[in-house]
Amino acid sequence: MAQLESYPHDDEEASSFGSRLRLRVLDPTVLAGPPVAAALCLFRLAGLIAALPYWAIVTLVLGAQAVSIVLAALWTERARGWHLTAYVGGVMGVIGVVAYSTGWGPILSLGFIFGAAYVLQLSGSEAARPAMIWTVLYMTVGELAISLRIAPSLIPRPLVHGLAGLGLLGVLLTITLLGRSAAAREKVEGDLLHSERRFRAIVRDSSDIIAVIDPNGTLRYVSPAFERILEIPLEQLGTPKAVDLLHPDDLSRMKAQAMGMGSDELNGWRTEMRLRHADGSWVWFEAVVTNRLADPNVRGTVARLRDISARKQAEEALRQAHERFRSAFDNAPIGMAMTDLEGNILGANPAMARIVGRSTDDLNGRSVHDLTHPDDREASTAEMRRLVVNASDGYRIEKRYTHTDGHDVWVSVSVSCVRDDEGKSCYLIGQIEDVTERRALRERLAYAAIHDPLTTLPNRVLFMDRLETSLSRAARQGRQVAVIFLDLDRFKLVNDGMGHAAGDRLLETVAQRLQRIMRPSDTVARFGGDEFVVMCDEITDASVAVEIAERLMEALSPAISLAEGETFVTASLGLALSGGDRDTAASLLRDADTAMYMAKERGRARIEVFEPKSHAMVLDRMRIRNELHGAVERGEFRVYYQPIVELSTGRVTCVESLLRWQHPERGLLHPGEFLTMAEESGLITPIGAWVLEESCRQAVAWTEERRRDGLGGDPISVSVNLSPRQLIEPNLVEEVAAIVARTGIPPETVWLEITEGALAADTESTLDVLRRLRALGVRLAIDDFGTGYASLGHLKSFPVEVLKIDRSFMAGLGRGAEDATIVSSVIALAASLGLDCVAEGIEQPYQLEELRSLGCAFVQGFLLGVPLPALVLGEQLGDDLSPWTVDGSGLFEVAYT
Repeated sequence: MAQLESYPHDDEEASSFGSRLRLRVLDPTVLAGPPVAAALCLFRLAGLIAALPYWAIVTLVLGAQAVSIVLAALWTERARGWHLTAYVGGVMGVIGVVAYSTGWGPILSLGFIFGAAYVLQLSGSEAARPAMIWTVLYMTVGELAISLRIAPSLIPRPLVHGLAGLGLLGVLLTITLLGRSAAAREKVEGDLLHSERRFRAIVRDSSDIIAVIDPNGTLRYVSPAFERILEIPLEQLGTPKAVDLLHPDDLSRMKAQAMGMGSDELNGWRTEMRLRHADGSWVWFEAVVTNRLADPNVRGTVARLRDISARKQAEEALRQAHERFRSAFDNAPIGMAMTDLEGNILGANPAMARIVGRSTDDLNGRSVHDLTHPDDREASTAEMRRLVVNASDGYRIEKRYTHTDGHDVWVSVSVSCVRDDEGKSCYLIGQIEDVTERRALRERLAYAAIHDPLTTLPNRVLFMDRLETSLSRAARQGRQVAVIFLDLDRFKLVNDGMGHAAGDRLLETVAQRLQRIMRPSDTVARFGGDEFVVMCDEITDASVAVEIAERLMEALSPAISLAEGETFVTASLGLALSGGDRDTAASLLRDADTAMYMAKERGRARIEVFEPKSHAMVLDRMRIRNELHGAVERGEFRVYYQPIVELSTGRVTCVESLLRWQHPERGLLHPGEFLTMAEESGLITPIGAWVLEESCRQAVAWTEERRRDGLGGDPISVSVNLSPRQLIEPNLVEEVAAIVARTGIPPETVWLEITEGALAADTESTLDVLRRLRALGVRLAIDDFGTGYASLGHLKSFPVEVLKIDRSFMAGLGRGAEDATIVSSVIALAASLGLDCVAEGIEQPYQLEELRSLGCAFVQGFLLGVPLPALVLGEQLGDDLSPWTVDGSGLFEVAYT
């Protein structure tokens, strides 16, 4: 068996000049040089060539041969461009030198023909023109050399020049003919090569298998697609019989078909068959068989096999899909129907029949328009027409069918159009679901979603929607909208004294009274509890709104009779009027609510109109924000320090830096009074940088003082909080590195605390910042651990070294099991991850005992030391708690007495 061979490369792999030169020197043709030199020496002895010295003859011949070898090695046979011109010039130059050195130059010009033939053979027709140019040049130079008596000539002048001219014409004519012949040969060879390559490419790259079977049924040739499709290596195939690969059922079928056909019909015979795959499975092929037994170049039957496995699988999948569709259609729990483009039912399933109370046979041929409620037919027909004319891809509507017993059935109908390959509509298919109960429930839920279930009044959602609409309309008409927030006074007494059932009936009565006196265009809503809100539309001035509020109070003044007894009710009313350019439903409601609380504070059972005095708080916050801008420059911030103590030794291992604002008017402010505004304004970034640098400078000063006093020991560590806003600053890492460098503090003595909540946001970005900070050598701690949302997966990936347990878990230590369990779990978690653990908020000695038993390493809190400024702590900070003393006793010692 044979298969298509691979194509050789057009250009051989280039080798080095040394390799090519060695090949030329070792070429057997080199041995022709000495005999040629010897022959010329004999001619010289006989006087047949010019009287050259014998050594010159030998040198000339061997030199010419050496030059030819070097030129051949320097420029390969497939040279192009100036390489080709130089190569041809070298070859023709050697011939010219030898010819004119013998004295028979014009006669030996025939050598140029042989040289041209040689280079044409090696380099192709492109060498013809350079060969003619160099021939003309060399013969002209040779004749000039003869005229100047530089070159010898055995032919007398001027005869030698005439012979040279005739020889040149003959050489040029011959080279021209040789060039044309070479070009023609190249074209033929190129066409043949192109044709061969094209044929081979077609066969090689064809997705079909081409096989040749001899009269004995043996496979004589298969194309490469055979191996690609069946994955049977050709070298392992041998020369099998074609029937060995054919499915037995297909073999018997094909024999039966062949027996019933004539020889002419077998030529171009199409059939389908299965061939065995390498894994033992069967692959389907469509075969076109052609009889080429009489063709001497083939002498066999040619079969072209196209893999149709995918088509067969698709056909099988289509068949199964059809069966599944029919099963799903008939057994679907919802109604399904197929109709023609006019709406006449072609088929309906039992569920559809049950919806309208008919049989499937009765539905076939009936129009869906006849089943549709008369009020819904027009809309349903319009949607169907749009679908048929390609104006939509499908539609879904809710409409009513008329049941055979006369009642209406609400259905949800989804209709799509089945189209052919050209996009032409063929038929419609619809899914019909009985939504009668669902629709009724939806209507009830929709009503309940915007109404108060007790009083049936609009709730907050509906009220706010109507208020937005009224505000828009009032702005266009130049009118006002009034919102009255009403809260019953001491309603809790009714619930407590008479019971919640009585309270509910009282609320129902209040709702009825409020509704009764309001205009149809107004809205009375209940927001929950004993809160009612009234919206009055189209108010011309404030006095009208106040009159309405007074009527509301009058409506509530009569006694309310309940089964439990008679009671009276009053209300506090807050009134807000629209009129500002920036009024919204939310702002107007907020203002009315604020006015209602003013009424409560001023004695209840009264009406208060909103005044914009509540803006004072906002203005105050703005003033603080503005003052923050200059606080750093004015030196108003202070850093206080609180000790972090090693529980086992009582030694101060670190101090935490805490920010304070020494406000010139308000005194010392804690972070809770200004930090939020610093975060919002972005001022936390420069403030945080200042705190870090000030803390690092102070830690270095304490450490240097210890060394000057000969105390030795570890350097003082300082812990500084980083805000979430600082973490997202692009130059945070560079700023920390600059502060560490400026202050000269050892990086490992700097703790940077990050809240757990900050770690849960933008994890990838935060993780990158933390890794870069850790690369500086600083230590990282998670502050307030247990209150945020950092997962254990995040915790393992963050390069932190310390967990600080939030103070909220310390209150229950020693009193209850719940907080102790949480703290114990955090300590165990830290230990399993190789992290240090600091418990914050220690205020009682028994908390220390509990933490000691749980294995906590470090503690911090007021029991051990309150935050103090560096000025109070002094220039020297020891390893104990002496700077943080109370009445001369160390706090740590007090905790254990």
